[in-house]
Amino acid sequence: MNYLNKLLIIFLNLTLFVSCTSNVPNNTFDSNKVISIDKPKVTYEVKKLPKSINIFLLDTKSIKEKEFINGFSMNYYYFKKQINYFPIINFITREELDKKDCSFNVKNNDYSIIFLTDAFLKNLKSSCLTKILKLKAVLINSNNYPNLNEQTQVVLNFNKKTEYEDLLKYAKTNGSHNALIIDEKDTSDKHILNEIWLELEGNVLDSSTSNGMSNQNLLSNILLLESSKERSRKLSRALSSPLESNPRRRMDVDSIIMSVSLREARSLKPELEYNFGENLSVYLLPNWKDQSFYLDKELDLERVSVIDLPWMFNSNISYLRNLPKKRNRYFAFGYDSYDIALLLNNPSSTRQFKYTGMSGELSYKNGSLSRKSLKTEISGGLFKVIGY
Repeated sequence: MNYLNKLLIIFLNLTLFVSCTSNVPNNTFDSNKVISIDKPKVTYEVKKLPKSINIFLLDTKSIKEKEFINGFSMNYYYFKKQINYFPIINFITREELDKKDCSFNVKNNDYSIIFLTDAFLKNLKSSCLTKILKLKAVLINSNNYPNLNEQTQVVLNFNKKTEYEDLLKYAKTNGSHNALIIDEKDTSDKHILNEIWLELEGNVLDSSTSNGMSNQNLLSNILLLESSKERSRKLSRALSSPLESNPRRRMDVDSIIMSVSLREARSLKPELEYNFGENLSVYLLPNWKDQSFYLDKELDLERVSVIDLPWMFNSNISYLRNLPKKRNRYFAFGYDSYDIALLLNNPSSTRQFKYTGMSGELSYKNGSLSRKSLKTEISGGLFKVIGY
């Protein structure tokens, strides 16, 4: 098993470095406020780090898992080069767990990383999950599995609702109150956004679901421009005379909250300006299922406030070269999981640490691990940092 895993690591390493020959995209941050992804400033005691690390995951072929492994592997080889630390890596898939009736060989001095997804949990026996959750491990909770913070393990949560709350709290402090909410079929979370906005004492004037190209009049309808045109037509018929009029959008709205793909957002924002909404504040919560990534300059998202992982924003990473041009959130999860595993086993950082990783600002204190995504506003096509 270990021999096969070593071959897999070597294969992943070759694949990663052959496929990632392009440099990092041009930095898209305002030159005065560049956010850097940094390594934790600690000294590692290699002899006290785990000799073996077990990674529990669905398989090694699914898209999420492949990206997670790619991120983990890049960090693995970083530490191998920098501090000559290269533990044995064992991948334990759900198929193996099923075949062996949840029997796995994990030694007392091993450490584990559990990549928890919906697919991993599907059909997994509750007794097997209970057994896994008793291991000494860091658990990457990417599917909002409930009550994990009650476990003895360290849990890194990727909770989209927390992201929504963070950005919408900023919207309230920025003066927004009367909002229109737009989602799409792939997110279907306008009800969650509505609930959060009301809890923040905001006012939801209307909500709608974007259907892409089949719904080109979405903003015209939600801003009541079509109603304005219809009133003009009715008045013209009543007077039996043609009228010259300019349609007016509703004036009670001050902000638009969008939970859509980047592609859809790049289409909706120019359409908003065309429909007399250029002065409205726009807050974007990008669809995490979407495979699009941020471009060198986001001119179509001018004045949009957006929250996402630092990795997705093309943040500066001075200590790594030949990073993938196309960025994926699960790459960031895999990369950070290895840093966290080492920090939790290194004597000088077992009690607390704080640093900016690929997935956000990571803090560990009193046995609890927290993460904050990066908030930015786009100006002149560049990202201006709002904060975490």
